[in-house]
Amino acid sequence: MFMPEKRHKWPPAPCAEFENQILDLLHGQLSEPVRCNVEAHLAACPACCQFAEELESLDAALTAEFQGKVLPASFKTTLLSRVDTAAAGTTPDVIARRREAIESEFQRQSAGLLRRVARDNWGLFLDGVGLVTLAIVVALLAPKLALGSLSRNALMPKSLPNQAATYLVWTLAAFAVAGAFWFGLRERLRRMFQ
Repeated sequence: MFMPEKRHKWPPAPCAEFENQILDLLHGQLSEPVRCNVEAHLAACPACCQFAEELESLDAALTAEFQGKVLPASFKTTLLSRVDTAAAGTTPDVIARRREAIESEFQRQSAGLLRRVARDNWGLFLDGVGLVTLAIVVALLAPKLALGSLSRNALMPKSLPNQAATYLVWTLAAFAVAGAFWFGLRERLRRMFQ
């Protein structure tokens, strides 16, 4: 007859802000005020108290397991001779090729990382361009709106010599704002549906 295995009940997780402090408390590395604060928390929090007890029992088990175990006196010498033997078969040519391969891999990965960062932030950059352009347009129009003197002629800068250049500037500004918002929106939608 099949009997289901008894499931292990996981202990509750300790409070994240006290986890490292509990470790330091067990190793006697806390200052007096912090130690008092952690001990007060342990008295009131069962999860942290259980965590501290489990750490103490684990520490005791590890100490008992490895107490009295000593490396042989020849360990360091044997290890160094094995390293020397492995290094003896490595010629300067092999070392130079490995160094070149590692450096080229590093450069390739760095370039890929820069491309990914630029690609991921391109939409944010275009959003910023659109918002700055929009803010400039609003700043230029706000005084005219407040005075009630907003007309087609009032929108055109007086410093440009001909009407075609004026229309070109305003058309480019409109396309910059619309394009920046479009590409920024497209980038956000792409991230949402990945």
